[in-house]
Amino acid sequence: MKQRIGIAQALLNDPKLLIIDEPTVGLDPQERANFRQLLTELADDRCIILSTHIVADVESIADQIAIMQTGQLIQSATPKALQEKVADKCWQLTTNLNELKQIQHDFIVSHSVRKDNKVELNIVAEHCPDARAISRAPTLEDAYLYFTSNKRARTVLARAC
Repeated sequence: MKQRIGIAQALLNDPKLLIIDEPTVGLDPQERANFRQLLTELADDRCIILSTHIVADVESIADQIAIMQTGQLIQSATPKALQEKVADKCWQLTTNLNELKQIQHDFIVSHSVRKDNKVELNIVAEHCPDARAISRAPTLEDAYLYFTSNKRARTVLARAC
C-alpha cells in the first residue's frame, strides 16, 4: 500500500518524468505483477526511470536499460540488444550435485533447478563449459550477470518512455 500511495502522490501533478527506486521490494508476486502492469501503463505518456536489482521487474517494462556498476555505466541498450550480446555465451548443463560447487566456482550460474539427484544449470560462459552442455536462448538476467560478473555492487537502471 505504501508503494501505491507513493505512486499516487508522485502522479498528482501529472509529471512527464517519474523516478522510482526499488518499487517492488517486499511485495508478494501478485502485487509485483500488478505494480509492473501499472508502470507499463504509466510509461505510455511519460518517461519512467526505475532503479532496481530485480531484473524481472525491468524485463517486462523497459525499452532501454542501463547497467551500472560501482557508479560507472557499463552497458546501455535495449533488452533485446543486451540479450543478443550474450547469445553465444548461454548454456544448459545437467550434472551431478557433486559437480555443482566446482561449476559455480568456474562459471556464472544464472539459474539452477534440482531434479532428483541431478541439477539442471543455466550457465553464462565465454566458451562451452562442458561437452554435455547445450546452447540455449539468453535471458536478460544472463546479460546482467555476464556484464557484472566481477561480484561488485550492482544496480540496474531502466528507462521506459
